[in-house]
Formats: sequence, C-alpha cells, structure tokens
Amino acid sequence: MNGNLLSLAQLENFLDETCDSLKGDREATEFKEYVIAILFLKRLNDRFELERVVRRNKLTAKGLSQNEIEEDLEKRESYRLFVPKIARWDRIKQEKQDLRSYLTKAFAEIDNMNRGCLGLLNTVDFNKVSESGKEYISNDDLVELIKDFEALELTDDHLAF
Repeated sequence: MNGNLLSLAQLENFLDETCDSLKGDREATEFKEYVIAILFLKRLNDRFELERVVRRNKLTAKGLSQNEIEEDLEKRESYRLFVPKIARWDRIKQEKQDLRSYLTKAFAEIDNMNRGCLGLLNTVDFNKVSESGKEYISNDDLVELIKDFEALELTDDHLAF
C-alpha cells in the first residue's frame, strides 16, 4: 500500500481534530454539518479537477486550439458532477470577507448544475444564527476550515478506502 494514501482512520482523525478546533464551548451538532459540507465540497472539487486534467489531455491530443479546449472544459455534460466556477476550490479559498454567503451561493449553484443532488446542498445554511443571535459558524471559522481541508487530496487515487 502506498504511504501517501489517506486511510479511513486518518480521515476520521483529521475530522475529529478539525471538529475539536472549531468546537470551543459549543456542541458538535452546531457545526458538524459545515465540516461535512466542506468535506463534500473538497472531494467534489478534487475529483472534478482530476477529470478536467484528463479531459484537457485528450482534447490537446486531438489538436484542438486552446480556446476550443477551454470552451469544452466548461461543458456540464462532460462531467459526472460539474463544479461551476463560483464553487471551485481555488475561488473559495480566496474568499475571505463573506465566506458564509459565498458558500451558500456556491452550494446552490452546484445543486442547480447537478440535478442529481436533488436540493440536498441547499439545506446547509452557512448564515444560520441561534435564537440568541449567535452565528453557528463564523466567517473566520469557515476560512480556517477551508485552510484545514486544503492539504487533503480527496481523489480516488489518494484514498485507501
């Protein structure tokens, strides 16, 4: 087994540590949906980017121009699950000011572009506040969460499970 593969135990440990760093004096149920949402988003992006690389190589081998390649790479039907530009990891990790609203829009757009998601992604409310008016997850916590997930490669070839 390749030592670079992420095992299920390593992923579980990573998620536990990530949740612990966010938890503070809160209950895990207050933020676990966000950790799972970001895990899904990172996995979706990593798989999408890998598909794009493979597709780009095939289109280049066919002799298409750079413009034709770029146009083809943005066709929804070319992918199992399509990640719209707003939801791409490179864009998300650059968003620092209002990441909560940005992620809400990004998930809605993923859901819109991938009808197979059946509206499930729109159930995560990054702007949710408690009855006392406290945010369930702050913008700063989300920025840190994105940084935490940056190091993980979640393509099939990097997973041991």
